[in-house]
Amino acid sequence: MTSIRNEIRLLRYYAVGMTLFAGIVLLGAVHEAAKVASFDTITVHRIDVIDREGKLAMVITDHDDMPPPIVNGKTLQRHGGANANGVIFYNQRGDEQGGLIWEGQRYPNRTYESDNALSFDTVNTDQLIHVEDGNDSGRTYSEVIGWNQPDYNTPGFLNLIEEADHLKTRARVRAFLQAHPNFGSRTRFLLGYDRSNTSQVMLADDEGHPRIKMFVTADGDAHLQFLDAGGRVVAEYPEAH
Repeated sequence: MTSIRNEIRLLRYYAVGMTLFAGIVLLGAVHEAAKVASFDTITVHRIDVIDREGKLAMVITDHDDMPPPIVNGKTLQRHGGANANGVIFYNQRGDEQGGLIWEGQRYPNRTYESDNALSFDTVNTDQLIHVEDGNDSGRTYSEVIGWNQPDYNTPGFLNLIEEADHLKTRARVRAFLQAHPNFGSRTRFLLGYDRSNTSQVMLADDEGHPRIKMFVTADGDAHLQFLDAGGRVVAEYPEAH
């Protein structure tokens, strides 16, 4: 009898051991499946890619779920592209550092508009280069723009951004920019064509004053102009008559 009891006890231990082993194997398989998965189709409104510390690395989103910008760890209000579909890029600090957005609408009055833009920020500034094209009810445009931007790390700069977010009229915006002349961006160059179908190249100085303009109008009228800091044409080819 003792021998039979011992065999039964061993069988129980064996059964428990095999159950534990099977459970460990199953948990390991589930863990591996959670790390690597393959799908044919995923239907989502937004995908947040995060790093190991939980900070955003990239967001793929529809126009209803566009995230607000994050600058120096602070969430601000988004203006341009707030209702677009897009991909937003973030750096290792978790701050926004550029993005790709696109949007298009047709309206009951038969007008329509679309816009596509790709921009790149830096770790301390807003976008320095911007590529964009669009269609405004048949008036198309396409451009590459480069800017100088103020440093976000300037003391009090984020407070100025929040103050600017609450400006409701153009008069208040003009007054704000006059009081804080170093707040805004300064265009350094532009290459493209505008809604009037005029192709152009513009080069500006450090203050954003256009100094060289080269353009060709839709009817083929070509000009090269040199300007002073006040915007006055000091030389032109062909010369104006």
